[in-house]
Amino acid sequence: MPDSECCKSRTLHLARAQDTEPAARLFHPLPGFTVLALPSHRRLLISYTLPEHTLAEALQRLQLAGIALDPHPWSRWHLVLQTYSESVQLHNLAAPVSSDRRREAFSTLYQRHTHGDHDDTPEEWRQYR
Repeated sequence: MPDSECCKSRTLHLARAQDTEPAARLFHPLPGFTVLALPSHRRLLISYTLPEHTLAEALQRLQLAGIALDPHPWSRWHLVLQTYSESVQLHNLAAPVSSDRRREAFSTLYQRHTHGDHDDTPEEWRQYR
């Protein structure tokens, strides 16, 4: 997986504007997190690298501090989808890299194999109608 896919930037929508500064202070002492608080928009922008930190870890940290996220179903669903995609990426990062030699050998054999859809009709007859 390319390094660009491991660098994550997330926007967390908070329930109250006064929680943005305390939420930002939760992440400042942690190495690997970059945080920007936007109190006027009730948002917290966080950036991190995937193997080092996860969105689930950030959400758990906010929950333990008593900081509520936006309860709108769209915001909640968006976070669930992002958390799931990160868990799949972490799983794929832990998987060993497969050898492409077997795949290339299979494709070469497949191209040489005669297929059932082979048509013996000459090309000029296929064009004729």
